[in-house]
Amino acid sequence: MKYIYSLIALILLAASSSQLYAQQELTLHLLNNVYQSSHTNPAFVPRNKVHVSLLSSYHLSLKNSGFTYNQIAANIEEDETGQRVLDLEKLYNNLNLNGNDYIHFSADIDLFALSFKAAKNRFSLNVTEHIQGRQRYDGSIFQIAIEGNEPGQTLEFGKFESDAIHYREIGIGFNRPFLADDKLVLGTRVKALFGLANVQTKHADVSLFTATEQDLYALTANANILVNTSGTTMLEDDETSYITNTKNGGFGIDLGGTYQLNDQISFAASVVNLGFINWKEDTKAHSSNGSFTFTGIENEDLLTGGGFDIDVEQLTDSISNIFELEEEATAYTTGLPTQVYLTGNYQLATNTTASATLYSDFYQSFRRGFSLGIRQNVGRWLQAAATYSIQSRSYNNLGLGLAMTTGPKGLQLYFATDNIVALAAVGNAKVVNLRTGFNFVF
Repeated sequence: MKYIYSLIALILLAASSSQLYAQQELTLHLLNNVYQSSHTNPAFVPRNKVHVSLLSSYHLSLKNSGFTYNQIAANIEEDETGQRVLDLEKLYNNLNLNGNDYIHFSADIDLFALSFKAAKNRFSLNVTEHIQGRQRYDGSIFQIAIEGNEPGQTLEFGKFESDAIHYREIGIGFNRPFLADDKLVLGTRVKALFGLANVQTKHADVSLFTATEQDLYALTANANILVNTSGTTMLEDDETSYITNTKNGGFGIDLGGTYQLNDQISFAASVVNLGFINWKEDTKAHSSNGSFTFTGIENEDLLTGGGFDIDVEQLTDSISNIFELEEEATAYTTGLPTQVYLTGNYQLATNTTASATLYSDFYQSFRRGFSLGIRQNVGRWLQAAATYSIQSRSYNNLGLGLAMTTGPKGLQLYFATDNIVALAAVGNAKVVNLRTGFNFVF
């Protein structure tokens, strides 16, 4: 168990995110016979009357919008000493960074899930663990390493904020058909949320200005930083209290609907993860707000041989004071990364359906995705889906989903990914995600 908590700590600290984005699952969205697809739309109605899941639904997502592992490897060369080093300048020149790139990580597991039908109503209960993180970056980090800070230039470090979250969700879901022939299905899921750990960057504006030669390259540093954290001390000191903490409460809701226009055309729409968490336990606000200018030495000292009279200790202390973070215990609130799915379906044949899905999520900023897909049902025992999607500035995402059921009463195995090629060639992929697990169905 200790290793699990160590892994959580590593995720929160090393793979933390700048603006938490929800993980889209565009292929799972088409597998509507799998209960877990209701996480993308609570109005989806699986074919079986009862679904039970116990520690058996796992989701993992990794994304880097700026570059792939193989792009880094291709720019590693031997220097004159025979050592293998990364040619940053060559790498940077081969990238197409847009100033708002990010590295994203997320993992989810259904600790327990139950879905059952009663007359026309369907009810569900789930207990789900969520971990998400995102690190934002831009090209200036490469420019700093390659060129340094030129005279008369201000380096801005404000696009390197980090955020991360670990929380538990207990959700109760309901959906029901309406209108003649049950053409309209409306669904919702209300969720009690319990925050376990959080890193929230409110702002992290840091700049360094190097003056011109006339001012003897004076340095001016400015910092305006505010980072809120919760649960990080508890995670290190008391693992049991950390994992059982219920003092950071919150609320969430999912809303969805489907509409059958005619025998061939149907629509689905959903908004999921509307909500918030109030962080009260083991909270700290880490802040810094300061400015310092080091003026160097006078020009006359250079011309007359007066020497360099620099108080190094004063310089070091002043810079340290700027970036030294003050800590204050304070409560704060974070929102959830909200997702929107809009889908149109066209039934090509009795068991074959084509679809198009627009996806967006937002949490302080806005991101979009798009997919085309086809779903094939083979009796009651097999449902397959294939998708092509555009997401995270990646255009080569071919998805595959399969759900196999042993019978009307038995075991349902499922698998879904938005980029099946990435699973075989991770080094070339910007997007890698996977959902897999099994349900007992009746």
